[in-house]
Amino acid sequence: MKRSFAVIAFFIIFSFSSPFILFCGASQQKQKYVITIPSSGTKSLEDRQEALKVQSGRLEALKKDVDARIAKYQALLVQVQAAIKELNSLSGRAVAKLVKVYETMPPENTAQTLSGLDKDAAVRIVLMMNPRKAAAVMAAMSPKESAAISRRILSLGKKIPSR
Repeated sequence: MKRSFAVIAFFIIFSFSSPFILFCGASQQKQKYVITIPSSGTKSLEDRQEALKVQSGRLEALKKDVDARIAKYQALLVQVQAAIKELNSLSGRAVAKLVKVYETMPPENTAQTLSGLDKDAAVRIVLMMNPRKAAAVMAAMSPKESAAISRRILSLGKKIPSR
């Protein structure tokens, strides 16, 4: 009775774990009994492992796709930065030529033309002019226009941090 209770207890204890083979010896008959206890979670564990392998494969494919996109966009960024640099260079050269044109004009005509431009463009041109020629142009402007351009130039100094 105690032996059968022990076998039942082992059966109950190990029925929720991995496959287990229990050997019990019968003292009087000298025979061995084999009891196999099926595992209830083995199939579920295998299913989980397979699902993890599938998800791992998907994640690896997504990682490769993201890496490829990053490389593509980084190459595109380099192209865009080169195009912007070229445009800035062209723009700078065009403004430099325009400044030379304004410097060769009589100061009265330059003052009249700059008064018709927006203040930011006029400030940029005046800043790039030769100081003597810029002084002559500013003197030819109305005091109101000259003061407005001067205020803009002074406000640029406030936006740039000093060392």
